[in-house]
Amino acid sequence: MKKYTPEQLAAISRYQNYIPTLPPEIRQELYARMGELIEEEKAYCDKGNYKHMAQILTSVALYDVLPR
Repeated sequence: MKKYTPEQLAAISRYQNYIPTLPPEIRQELYARMGELIEEEKAYCDKGNYKHMAQILTSVALYDVLPR
């Protein structure tokens, strides 16, 4: 099974071209939030959900981290 890490999930998400343009401190916050979400949703983090969870977790983390 693929390992659920924030960097790997972000790299295959629909935001893969956007995330590298973020300032480093925002990117670190994003990865930290994604790590928290991975822990919270561990029950759904299996092989069959990998691509779906990449989209969901990255989207939620971006929503939480980006300034409004």
